[in-house]
Formats: sequence, C-alpha cells, structure tokens
Amino acid sequence: MNLDATGREILLVGPLASAEMMAALGVTGHPTTLPGTLHGGADAGLGGDWPALRDGPGEVVAMRVQENDDLRRYLHITGLSPVDVDGQPVFGLGKGGGDDWQDNAAPLMARAADMLLSRGIERSDQSSTARLRRLAEIAAVRHRAESEAGPAAHLPAPDGDRVEVRHRREAYGRYFSVEEIALRHRRYDGGWSPVLEREVFISADASLLLPYDPVLDCVLLISQFRIGPLARGQAQCWMLEPVAGRVDAGEAPADAARREAVEEAGLDIGRLYALPAHYPTPGANSEYYYPFIAAVDLSEHETGQGFGVADEGEDIATHIIPRAELLHLAETGQIQCGPLITMALMLDRMAERIRADMAGT
Repeated sequence: MNLDATGREILLVGPLASAEMMAALGVTGHPTTLPGTLHGGADAGLGGDWPALRDGPGEVVAMRVQENDDLRRYLHITGLSPVDVDGQPVFGLGKGGGDDWQDNAAPLMARAADMLLSRGIERSDQSSTARLRRLAEIAAVRHRAESEAGPAAHLPAPDGDRVEVRHRREAYGRYFSVEEIALRHRRYDGGWSPVLEREVFISADASLLLPYDPVLDCVLLISQFRIGPLARGQAQCWMLEPVAGRVDAGEAPADAARREAVEEAGLDIGRLYALPAHYPTPGANSEYYYPFIAAVDLSEHETGQGFGVADEGEDIATHIIPRAELLHLAETGQIQCGPLITMALMLDRMAERIRADMAGT
C-alpha cells in the first residue's frame, strides 16, 4: 500500500466528523462549517453509500484535522476520495444513497473502523475493501455481544485474564472467514493450559423464525439446497429449515426475522416469541442464533416456490404443514436442521400459550 504520508490538513464531514469516529481514527481537530445539507448515507462506514452534500440553506459541521496513518489507511480501505468544496478537500461524502445518516449510528461505525484498522487480527487491506459489509456485520456482532449478559450457572465468572491470545490471523476471508488463533487459558485447577492452536469459522449472527398459525395449528417451513450435506457426502442436499438469515449491521435480531419472513416466504408476521439464543457449534464456529416463533395467519398462503433473494443465489420453496407432522418429522429424522428440531420441541411446549394469547385470554 502506497499512501501519501505528508500529514496534510483536510476536512472531515458527516459520519467521519462524529466524536466516535474521530476517536477511532485517533485524530483531533477544529470545528468549522460548510454551506448546504447532508442527505442519505445511513449505512456509511458499514458497506453502504456515504452522505451527499447538497446546495441550499443550512450549514453542515465539519472538522479540520491533520491526517495520520490510521486516517489515511481508513480512507484507502473504504475508497473515500476527496470532494472539492470551495477549494478544500473534504472527506466523508458520497452519492447519498439510502436513508439519512443518524448520529446514533456513530458507535457501530466506529466499532467497524476499529475492526478495519485492528492490529490484533492480521488482515490485508485488499481483503477488507472487498468485504466492508461483511466486516461491519462482524463488528455489529461484537458490539451486540458486549451488551448482552452471558450465562453464569455452574461456570467460571467472566474474566478476560483467564484467556491469553498469543496470535490471531485471518487465514481466509470472503463471504465468511476463518481465523487462526493461538491461545492459552486458565485450567480449572488454576494452572495454564499449553498454547493451543485453533481455527474458528467467523460468521455474523443469524435470526431464525418458525411461523405458526394457532388457528390452523400449522407451521410454515422452507426448503433449499445446502452445501453442508454435499460436503459430507450425503445424497440428499435439500433440507427443511426455519426461515433464517444473517442480522445486518445496525439491525435488531427481531427486525431481521421480520425482514427474512418477507424475503424467504412472502409473509408478514405478527407477534414474536423469542426463544433462547445460542451457539449451534461453539467448538469451531462463532455463529450465534436468535430463534423466534411468530404468530401468523396462514389461511391465505399455500405451499409454493420462487422465494429468496436472487442475487444471493437463493432458491426457496415454502411448505405449510400441521404442527403434529412437524413433530413427527423431527422425531423420525426427516428434519436434519438442528435448530428446527429444537424450535419444533419448543413450539410443542408453547402452542397452548400462543393460542391463548391470540384468543385474548
């Protein structure tokens, strides 16, 4: 990477001028203003477009800063070019696509910037540039994980000093990534483990949804091709599953479940019942699931096909079946998707309660 190291003075505007981003980039500056207003850029720094500066009445706060290595590298990775405003190079502007950027997005944007610039994980700038949205999703995962209470029953108290990371490197990164981590941890006897070399599959969190019609006592499932059974050598590579999808950066898990219901089943859902969130394979995978059961009206829906997002290669069919059949399929091995088996059993426990809620009793 060949970046200009002159430490020139530039203007940062909009998302880049937020206090959180200034701290993440390690710069300080002096406020000034530019004429006009900012539009769009809600996903700035998260893989989306940056705000556009439009002429007209109003003023936009900007920060006059001196470039440092982290700021230059961030501008390089994100592909931000200067926009000339009254003869001054201004950074933080784009085409203004999407909704307007809001200040409450700054903490997540700064977390994503920390990840892009992190020296704790060896990752090429070229890889980061190609995967800004994916990395932003992982940044959102870590932001979310820090805000949630973890389990405590029968476990050691959370303590960062119990784990010592010696080395961490991204060995592979595209749609998903694989990291190599060398670490040691405290043993139950108080001593230290030997240095362990492990690989972990890195993924964003996912929301899972089992739509349930308490009047018809039926559920909606989806089916699609899955690479896992193929890689294992199984002849049947299509699976029955719940509606599911990754939680986008800045999106709440419940909102992701509602969005996926539309994309994968053409379904607007009602009340959500949250099930226990969990790691499906914690020994080798960072993926974390937020499962929900949704109360829905399936009376106007039929089993069909043609759902999914085409540019993500999804080819999804829907299946409306009685709840009793769902349990039978789970108990006889016809369902191989582990989370769906768990959700089916949870629904069996909760169906009466959901029907009572719908009846208002």
